[in-house]
Parts: sequence; structure tokens; C-alpha cells
Amino acid sequence: MRMSKLFGALTMAATLATSVVPMAANAAVTTVFSPGDLIKGSGQTVYYFGWDGRRYVFPNEKTYFTWYKDFSTVKQIPDTMLQTVPLGRRNVTYRPGVKMVKVTTDPRTYVIDQGGILRHVPSQQMAETLYGIAWKNQIDDLPDAFYADYKVGTALVLSSDFTPADVMTLTTNIAIDKQMDQTAVTVSIGSKENGFVPPSLTVKKGTLVTWTNTDSSLHRIVGNGWQSQDLKYQESYQRVFSTVGSFDYGCGIYPVMNGTINVIE
Repeated sequence: MRMSKLFGALTMAATLATSVVPMAANAAVTTVFSPGDLIKGSGQTVYYFGWDGRRYVFPNEKTYFTWYKDFSTVKQIPDTMLQTVPLGRRNVTYRPGVKMVKVTTDPRTYVIDQGGILRHVPSQQMAETLYGIAWKNQIDDLPDAFYADYKVGTALVLSSDFTPADVMTLTTNIAIDKQMDQTAVTVSIGSKENGFVPPSLTVKKGTLVTWTNTDSSLHRIVGNGWQSQDLKYQESYQRVFSTVGSFDYGCGIYPVMNGTINVIE
């Protein structure tokens, strides 16, 4: 089966994409994952797990393979944990610099700059300067449904306005592309059955950790010498961890729920 058939189409408000993870299909389920990891449940959909505690969809295989060579690093987590993690507000976009794109209903050709910014390439000569004599092979059609994930920026005037290799070097991962704050992480509070997601995090000293209640029940974060107020649905609690060590915490309402923040230099 062609890999393209393994990815589902999205609408403008899409929340799902489909991908197959051959190397992880029979892997043991784990609860150990961190921001920057690729995650999936028992199904075929693969997500990028961000520092903001959200999971981001790859809308198709072409987008995925601008960032990754294969599926070998995907981690399978329990479905209940996956469902606790909210979806990102925008899907993953092409890695800047790798390809040019054309929107289905727009004849113009664009390069992709950091942050999913589309910049019009005004001439064939410029396209050839940027991507070589085989520049036409470096253009992908971007379905209209995916267009909402991008923003149109200023058009290129000179070929020196955009250097594909430099843009790729500056955008080595999705967190950089989406301008995520990597000094802050978010933990989702699920039901007493699902617990904290992820239940264990390793962060650098000085990281701001935010717990956000995604459950309809009240929860209260309780650590050694610190605790939150009772958190309603969508309410959050924040704490900066400025000391190296492992910090266990739990829920003051449901003692079965426990988590750990590991702080390193």
C-alpha cells in the first residue's frame, strides 16, 4: 500500500491525521514521554507532543517527512493518556526551507519560512536560484484544507532574502518552528484513572511547570511544602522549579494520582 493512502484528509477545523508506525506497531506501551517526543495511541495517528502540553497533528505524510526520516522514535502511550492531552490549535507545518509549496486554488509558488510563513517566489529564475535546476521537483501541492495552518508573509524581492539551508539550520525542530517556550512545560490533569499526563517529567532548573485541569472533577496539586488551590476544569497552577532534584507530588483530592518532576542542571 502506498504510504499516501495511510494519511487522512483534514478539513479546516481538522483534528486528526492518519499514519502508520511500522517499527512501533507492536512496541510495549509506555507512560514515559516528554515534550518533543512523537506519540501515538493504539491507533495509527501520530502526534508531536509540545512543551505546552498539547499534541500536534501531522496533516499528511509529506509534512511528516520534512521533519523525520522514519517512524522509529514514535512512542505508544495508553489511549486514556493520549485522550487527556488536548490537541494543538494548529497542525504541524512543513519544515522551513525543505520544500516550496503551491496552494491548490492559488497559482503562486511559496517558500516556507519559520513559523509556517508563506513567502511568494516571484519568478522562475529566483526559484531556480534557491532550489537548483530541478526546482519544479521541490514544489508540493498544499491542499486548501491545510492552508489555514499557514500565514502569508512578505514576498521575496531578492534571492538573498531567503536561503533554504540557513532556514533549515535555524529550525531544527517543531518547537522552534512553533516558537514554543522551552523553559516552560505543561502537565495535563486527567481523571483519577488517567492521572497526570505525563506522570513524570525531566526539566532544566528554572523551568516553569503548569498543571492544567482537563477533567470535570476538582483537583488539587500537593507537593512537599507547596500546594495549589482546588482547580476547576481548565484552571491552572504554576510553579518554578529552581533546585536540582526529584520532586514528587500528588492530588489532594484523589490520592491515587501521583507524579514526579525531575530537575536537572
